[in-house]
Amino acid sequence: MELFLFKESIECNKCKAIARKIVPGAVQFDDIIGDHMKYTCDRNASTEILEECDPGKKLFRATSKLSLGDKLNAEAITILTNQLRLVKTEVINNTHTHKSVKAVFNKYTFAEIKYPFEQIAKAIEKRKGK
Repeated sequence: MELFLFKESIECNKCKAIARKIVPGAVQFDDIIGDHMKYTCDRNASTEILEECDPGKKLFRATSKLSLGDKLNAEAITILTNQLRLVKTEVINNTHTHKSVKAVFNKYTFAEIKYPFEQIAKAIEKRKGK
C-alpha cells in the first residue's frame, strides 16, 4: 500500500529509503524506542518496508502501517532508527533527470511523512491566487 498523507507512518525491522538528499541528525533518546538516530529525507522521498516487525506490534504510533511492501511517498520524510552508526548511502539513477541517494536501515525503523506532495501543490495554488 502506498501512503501519501501528512503524518502517515510505517514501522519495520528493515527498510529502504530513496531521496535526492538524506541528511543524518544527532543521536536522541526516547522513552518508547530508546536511543535512536534521526534522518531527514528531502526532495521526492520514499521509504519501503523490506522486513516486517513482529506481527501486530506497533511500538511508536498506533496508526503505523506494518505490512511488507508498504511505502511512503512524499516531499520530505523523517526517519527514526535504532541503527546508531551512520547508514551507508549509494547514489542511484532514480529518474532520468536527477540522481538519488539510496540507504538501507537494518534495525528497527520508524518513518513518517513530514511534507506530503499535496500540501506543496496547495501552497503553489494559493500563491498564484494572490
